[in-house]
Amino acid sequence: MLKVLLLFVLLIAGIVVGPMIAGHQGYVLIQTDNYNIETSVTGLAIILILAMVVLFAIEWLLRRIFRTGAHTRGWFVGRKRRRARKQTEQALLKLAEGDYQQVEKLMAKNADHAEQPVVNYLLAAEAAQQRGDEARANQHLERAAELAGNDTIPVEITRVRLQLARNENHAARHGVDKLLEVTPRHPEVLRLAEQAYIRTG
Repeated sequence: MLKVLLLFVLLIAGIVVGPMIAGHQGYVLIQTDNYNIETSVTGLAIILILAMVVLFAIEWLLRRIFRTGAHTRGWFVGRKRRRARKQTEQALLKLAEGDYQQVEKLMAKNADHAEQPVVNYLLAAEAAQQRGDEARANQHLERAAELAGNDTIPVEITRVRLQLARNENHAARHGVDKLLEVTPRHPEVLRLAEQAYIRTG
């Protein structure tokens, strides 16, 4: 870009200086319906140089602005990820302590920026269920389902686990039957299936 600008400046300088040295500057006439613009070749060359300088300055400024914006966005995203990682670690400690209110709060707070957001929401759902807050548990579970994409097995296992905790035994059995079709040897699915079958006869 700088080389192009330099070549352009040299070309314009040649157009300006050549006629000046020869003593023949000539003139340029730009005519429209309502206006006549008349200037010397030297004047036109100077105007073109100034216009190019202004355009290059605007381009440089815009690049700086967009580059700065990208760096700023990257910094904010990185900050949120670090915060989410720290809160996930704190939540796991609270889980070991049995403080389910803090587990839910910390797991869900920045879950969208966590390394494994689905896991965060599933653990938040289980923590909410442990506190007896079924509405919050469902909310976290549905958010996990949205983020899980095609990998729905962890979400459906958690759903069955919550249904059993609420004594929704027939719904749990229906969920287990669907899971067994997909993953018939999964240890947790088999454990949940045993519970659901015993409860539903």
